[in-house]
This record gives sequence, structure tokens and C-alpha cells, in this order.
Amino acid sequence: MDIVAFIRFTFNSRFIARWIYGGLIMYIPVANFFSLGYLAKTARILLIGSIGLPTWEDKTIIWTNGIKLLFVFILYEAVPFFLFSTGFFLTTLGSIPAFFGNIVIKFSYLALLIFSFFIPFAFSVFSEKMEFRDALEFERIFNGIKEVFVPYLGGYLCTLIALYICKVIIKIPYLIGFILSSLCTYYVFLIATYYFIHLFKK
Repeated sequence: MDIVAFIRFTFNSRFIARWIYGGLIMYIPVANFFSLGYLAKTARILLIGSIGLPTWEDKTIIWTNGIKLLFVFILYEAVPFFLFSTGFFLTTLGSIPAFFGNIVIKFSYLALLIFSFFIPFAFSVFSEKMEFRDALEFERIFNGIKEVFVPYLGGYLCTLIALYICKVIIKIPYLIGFILSSLCTYYVFLIATYYFIHLFKK
């Protein structure tokens, strides 16, 4: 199934509610562990060759895997977060430290893009066994990206653009923007999951 067919598939009346549930709680702290766990469950069934979206059975396992996946994200974003925090702290110490602090903050944005680049395949490796330590197999992840670098880079850039659009949508007044942005963000993650899992399997 190509990605266009998968998009059509996700809007099938039998499956659309499954990802909408995750999308509605994507921006809600703690509850969004279910959203992340469902993405991991989806990745898992895609890895073994199944077609379709999984059910929401075994909610405790889904929630637990969501926490594990969150830690994977935190691990890969630890350096950018440290740089940003350090830069922000320097900006509070006076004009000279603030100058260097602003430079560090700019570097933190660059670091965010670089470290985030590896997350899709780290997520793919994690989803094989739902083991946190598997996401630390940096050599395997790096070698996997090298083999499909061009489509990987293209998918990564498209995902960033789509997420930026989701960020803009949240500016729509009242709760409409919040709900639409939450749904769109989750759907972007779902499509990205499908795309990168299939790249990973190559």
C-alpha cells in the first residue's frame, strides 16, 4: 500500500475514529501518552506487515508504551534543551553574557533540527520490541538512514513543514484552533509513522 492509498484508508469509516481519538487528546498532558502509545502500536503492526490501524484494546500497555516513547523523544532532545536552557540563563546575567546567550540559543535551534533528524528511525527501532534501550542503537539507526538518505530527508522536511502548518492552525480563535491543530498534528505523526516505517523496512 503506497502512502496515498494509506491516507484514503485512514478515512475509511471503520478506521477514522481510531486515530481521531488519539488526535483529540494529543495536546493534553498525561492523556497524550495514549496518543503516543497508539502510534507505537501502529508502527508495530506495520513492521510485521499488517494492514490497517490497530484497535485501542490493552489501554494500559498503550499508555505505558507512550511513556517509553516520550522518554525516547526526551533523550534525543536533551542536548538542544540543555543548550537552550543555558543560553536563556546567560541572557539574564547582563549585556555581555546575554550576547553569548543569544548565540547559544540560536545553536540550540540548530541542534534541535539535527537531533530530531534521527528520531523517526529511533522510533522505528523502538517499535520493534517496545524496548527503550533499542532506541539507543545509534550505529544501526545511522546506517539505516544512510541507505535511504534522500527519501528520508524528504520525508523529514515534509513532516516539519506539515507540523509548522499545524502550529499556525492553533491560532484560530477559541477552541476550534486548538482542536483542529491537535487533530492535524496527530495525523501528521500517523502519516509520518507509516512513511518512515516503510523506509525502515527497506
